[in-house]
Amino acid sequence: MAALAYQTSLDFDAVVHEPVAREMPLRSTVGMAERRFTAWRGRSGRRYVASVFSITDDHALGFSDAVLLAVTAERQIIAARESGPFGIEAALTRWRRSVAMAGAAEIHIHLLAEDGLSRRAALLDLMPEV
Repeated sequence: MAALAYQTSLDFDAVVHEPVAREMPLRSTVGMAERRFTAWRGRSGRRYVASVFSITDDHALGFSDAVLLAVTAERQIIAARESGPFGIEAALTRWRRSVAMAGAAEIHIHLLAEDGLSRRAALLDLMPEV
């Protein structure tokens, strides 16, 4: 019995790193016809809530200080970037065009990172391995 408790304690303390980020849709939005929000689990196990936009929706490029995820119809992140403090429209438009050509169907916007360091950490945790 003591060995079982010891093993359980080790399992609880272990940090599991996923090979890729994966989508974990919000349970509260399952019944909705339109998906407006979702969540992603980073390789570290951390959860990131995001707003969902069609790749053609211009509102997706209007956020400053946000993490932008280019997502395929198969629910995979193919690119990620920070919008920057001013949301530089020309650069974001070029990025959107290139990820659309690469197969992105949606842009997911994570707005809850409070500062540049938090956004950089989210990017590193979510962006696909090269």
